[in-house]
Amino acid sequence: MQLANTLDTHDVLSAWQSHRHNSTWAMAIIVDCQGHSYRKRGAFSLINQDGEQLGILSGGCLEADIRLMARKCISLNKVLTKEYDGRDETDASYQMGCGGIVWVKFIPLNDANNHLNLIEVLEYLEQRESVRYGLDHGLDNQSHHNNQNQPTDIRSYVNSHHDAQLNIEITTKIHLLICGGGKDATPVCQFAKQLGWQVSVWDPRAAYANKNDLASADTILKEPHSVLPDFAAKQKVNFAVLMSHNVGLDAQALNTLANSDIKHIALLGPKKRFEDVVAACGLDRSNIKPTLSGPAGLDIGGDLPTSIALSIVAKFHGIAFNKF
Repeated sequence: MQLANTLDTHDVLSAWQSHRHNSTWAMAIIVDCQGHSYRKRGAFSLINQDGEQLGILSGGCLEADIRLMARKCISLNKVLTKEYDGRDETDASYQMGCGGIVWVKFIPLNDANNHLNLIEVLEYLEQRESVRYGLDHGLDNQSHHNNQNQPTDIRSYVNSHHDAQLNIEITTKIHLLICGGGKDATPVCQFAKQLGWQVSVWDPRAAYANKNDLASADTILKEPHSVLPDFAAKQKVNFAVLMSHNVGLDAQALNTLANSDIKHIALLGPKKRFEDVVAACGLDRSNIKPTLSGPAGLDIGGDLPTSIALSIVAKFHGIAFNKF
């Protein structure tokens, strides 16, 4: 099974669902690639007959032609396949720059193919459930490598054990919990939201977690720390950063989240403060289920809230994709 980079899939499908009755749409999906490519097998974009596009398949070099091909697919009501060859860097056709080959299939979305089950996929993602998505696109590798466009029997599968030609895991949004609503939480929230993450902020103090400072946050919690375990479980929190600038509050948050399924908890501040918070939480490190780190983030230099926020979010991003 191919693991696709699907951080934008939820937003793409949500936007499409809101507008799908007003337009005719097609899916453009990478069904194969050789060598280097900007996005990988299983990445897809949705385009309507007016050329409006949700999601990307390249750094921009292919998007204009992808929109043209999608509109042709919609006009003909026919499945099309196109090869984009970036091996010859002297060829200015697409200026891919990646040096690889990408095969993109264009599929009309209609009642006949049940809109490729994308509505069902979105329903799972809305419930914060990952999806195993399969697609039988009808042409074997040799055929689509030869760039043939011919009628195709398209079948899609959601959470099925069917061994489709293309199988991808569509994951839910990363959910970050920020414990501490000071001014330095604002850029952490903003960076995470720019990546398409779900962001929640917890701070029971009256003067903190101001809605104006954290306007992009999905949820602001003002309740006692005792609500955190149930919230983390129900909302499937992936990461937490403890940054209240108060040892007692951070220790309470760490204690209540110690047995949660959160993957990683980072603590803001120097190593000495990390040790103080862990000691104050009253638990042995062996009894804390999530992995811990402190100081939070990557050592990229800088001491302003924006650079610190960048380092924190970058570290979580790397952990999410098994880079650390």
